[in-house]
Amino acid sequence: MLQLLVCDMDGVIVDTEYLDFQLQQAFVCLFSSSPNELSQQDFSILVGKSYTALYRCIKQLSQTSLSLETIGHQLEKFAAEKYQEVNYQELFRKDIVQILLYARKNHIKVALVSSFRYQHIIEVLTSCGIKEYFDLIVSGEDFAESKPNPAIYQVILEKLDINVGNAVAIENSFCGIAAVKSAGLKIIAYEEKRIPVDQSQADMVAKDMIEIFSILQTLKESE
Repeated sequence: MLQLLVCDMDGVIVDTEYLDFQLQQAFVCLFSSSPNELSQQDFSILVGKSYTALYRCIKQLSQTSLSLETIGHQLEKFAAEKYQEVNYQELFRKDIVQILLYARKNHIKVALVSSFRYQHIIEVLTSCGIKEYFDLIVSGEDFAESKPNPAIYQVILEKLDINVGNAVAIENSFCGIAAVKSAGLKIIAYEEKRIPVDQSQADMVAKDMIEIFSILQTLKESE
């Protein structure tokens, strides 16, 4: 029985994952002594990471002597400057609204996960006009380890009192998909072809929200 839908925000609800990837690449190149030697595949380890895990990857790629704390502060400043001009409504995948309405009509709880800070999540959801559709919003800033650690999904199941067999998640990054699989939920991957991301662990891969909606309807109707 489908009782819970968990949505990742970045790269699923809003098409920001590719922007994040480009920004993080540019940031690494600022500190790397040989940025031209880094490939797209090298940079792929950045996708889906948050906070300390992301800072470690940046340090690894750039070979900088900066501390993780300094990298974090510098990245936050760099990102704040770059994202001042971002219009989240333009990046909003509006077809998710029909999924959210379907969930509400069929008494399916909806949770949201994101690697971003809670306040930023609220700003994005409010900008897109969908904040009220979520029964639970969880930020990666509240966890010692980010995805692929499954803790964030385990907490959602516990807080909403949902059996793992009755939940499905939508993710797009390798780390996000791995976290879902480790937690035991069904996983639909939002297809991403602009970044070298391994989505092979997903139970299903969908090219857009319309296809995801069709999959969810099939899952619900097969009960």
